[in-house]
Amino acid sequence: MSSSAPTHLTPSFYARLFCSSEQQAALDATIALHREISSIPHKVNDFGIARAKLAWWQNELDAGNAGTARHPLARAYFDLSQYRSQQLGLFATIIEGVEDRISGVLPDSEATLAMHCHKAMGAYMELLAALTLKPGQVLTPESRDFSALVGAGIYLSTHAISCAAHERPCELASALQARHTEPGNTIKPVLTHAAGLMHRALILHSGGQGLIYHHGMLRIHERLNRKTLSQAKIKAGKPPQLNGFQMLACAWQGARAAAARSPQQDS
Repeated sequence: MSSSAPTHLTPSFYARLFCSSEQQAALDATIALHREISSIPHKVNDFGIARAKLAWWQNELDAGNAGTARHPLARAYFDLSQYRSQQLGLFATIIEGVEDRISGVLPDSEATLAMHCHKAMGAYMELLAALTLKPGQVLTPESRDFSALVGAGIYLSTHAISCAAHERPCELASALQARHTEPGNTIKPVLTHAAGLMHRALILHSGGQGLIYHHGMLRIHERLNRKTLSQAKIKAGKPPQLNGFQMLACAWQGARAAAARSPQQDS
């Protein structure tokens, strides 16, 4: 396992277990690079400094595409990834999402919530999907839709669970239509919306073929989301979790589902 591999006992660790060794290496490098960029708001309190760091990373990614990356995470990513021009566009979307978080931009409708989720996680999942393709293949519209649903569902679920565990309201609930909300409860509506998105991804008949990591992540987070919704109240500091065996079983189910989907088309 590479030094940049996801931490043991995380959903990401188990979701990658059924991928090939080449896919695991590329996934690990991309996950580590994404984590470094997306964690900037947690590490830097000054808005100007945070934006400067994001601008530096955008330049570093451009340099990496030209073969002159300096940061070890960027070098590792470009050494292992393919389809660089497409992925640079997705990284630009990811960086834009981080900028929105720094500036406090929040969605105010379900349409803007969908775009918010795409920037926060959908583009990242599409980026990871591109890494699993065989030479000569491109992501079909169906696989892009699948990646977007998986990313949005995971993002909303993990965000709502985190808010509940820290006993703070989930600000994303205000973007949902009134019929989906409950007075005084901002957690359950977001979890319910996330459940709907993940269910849509689960029942798709095409798209997502071969995306083993995505199917594993989908099943792990879908089960965790159901577990959370079944609880009357989440204890502060104690978010619901799955044990290693449960996540391994979900990842195995995901690997089987990835093989059962309609074939990915060649370019």
